[in-house]
Amino acid sequence: MNLSKPLRMVSRLLYSLFLQGRLHLQRQQCLAFVSHSDVRQTGIDPIFVINLDRQPDRWTAIYRELGHIMDAAGNPLSERAIRYSACDALTNPDELFGTADITPYYTLGDQLFVEPQPDAVPDAFDLERPIRMSDAEVAIARSHIDIWKTIATSDASYTLVLEDDVWFGHDFGQLVDQAWSEMKVANCARPAFDMLYLSYQEVRHGAPKEFVSKTVFRPERGLWYLSGYVLSKKGALLLLELLPCRGPVDLWINHMFREMDVRALRRSVISQRLDLSSTNSYSILPTLSRIGIIDGGNTALFQRRPTCSPVFAFGASGFRMSSLAMALLMLGYRCCSDFDRIPECELDSLLNGRTDRVFDAYVNIESLVPHARVLTQRFPHAKFIVIDEVAGAAEALDGGALEGADVLRLYGETPNTWRGLCEHLKVAPPIAPYPSVRYFGQRRYRSASVDELTTRPAKQLRHDQSPWIVERAIVKSGV
Repeated sequence: MNLSKPLRMVSRLLYSLFLQGRLHLQRQQCLAFVSHSDVRQTGIDPIFVINLDRQPDRWTAIYRELGHIMDAAGNPLSERAIRYSACDALTNPDELFGTADITPYYTLGDQLFVEPQPDAVPDAFDLERPIRMSDAEVAIARSHIDIWKTIATSDASYTLVLEDDVWFGHDFGQLVDQAWSEMKVANCARPAFDMLYLSYQEVRHGAPKEFVSKTVFRPERGLWYLSGYVLSKKGALLLLELLPCRGPVDLWINHMFREMDVRALRRSVISQRLDLSSTNSYSILPTLSRIGIIDGGNTALFQRRPTCSPVFAFGASGFRMSSLAMALLMLGYRCCSDFDRIPECELDSLLNGRTDRVFDAYVNIESLVPHARVLTQRFPHAKFIVIDEVAGAAEALDGGALEGADVLRLYGETPNTWRGLCEHLKVAPPIAPYPSVRYFGQRRYRSASVDELTTRPAKQLRHDQSPWIVERAIVKSGV
């Protein structure tokens, strides 16, 4: 998913001049590209370029880019480039659907798995709400899948797949060769990956990863773009087995990382051009805008702490209450839990509706139960949570004191607890599973007064009061 804004006229002109000027510099070489007929070498052979029939200028531009890079034999990469006529959502809309390879619906939960938004404050949060792929997203997915089918039936061990709106960094050959050498050493002369990202953009908060060598890492998720990647034959066969593609192809493939051996260079060496207008239409944008993740195409700025407070949780004492307290801590709340009472100053602030409180969440506090009605009046926007073992028992806990309040009721083993809790508090759920904390009982709060007569006088320890000075040694040559 590329949310970059198109450049303005002057910036576009300067950017285009920069790209054209690069092509007058010395050509670079990438030894990882070898001839298919050379059985002594293991490397990348064909290059597939996805290009729309109505955009021949892009094919010309990418062909020129490839001509500036030499392979191991000294031949330009443009000689091995194969143009693939992309599926067009505008001219061939009837070809988009009717295939079992693509399921054109996905969910917000699928999106947040790839790019979590811990600071989002959604108005209406529904992880399971279906989102329909745009026609352009379906067309892009079909183009990639068709190329995978071609690779799976070819004799080439490794193939480079490109989209037509990219350009190559000046150190493309150097980094690819270094990564290829490291993988050959690690995998006994033949890289064993299924897919190698050469072009990507990490999600906003960074992609979880594990470095397998100095130049290569293995991502868990969190890589956008499929504009430049090397796919092995066994990787193509595996991707076809994992179909159907559910959602945009670069999103869906993140969900397949756990099933594949996916690797990426330590940084992207193929970039998307900023002077070209994207023909893609992102189906996720209305949903992200609705829950506050983006605003007018820009990434929104969010408050670091939850906005819905205070939070009061009542119910039968047990591990579910302690687990709820831990969950609130994970969501950023300052939580006081499992006490028979709280300090008088804190209670006074609550009963008088003041904001000078230490905590903003209170779970399983026995002394607050008689004041539940007062709390609803002092904090009309507060969030209340009631937990009990069976449905119907929770009503007996509040005795009508919570009538009219914003209450979330959880009964017994409520499935998908993160979802209900986060919808209630209007926050995005974390990636970590819902906590399960051992219950140690409700603790007693004791206010201890300090007796000055029984306190021991402080004793100053002996120490060196002089400063430590290290003289600089001066060495003169010839002395």
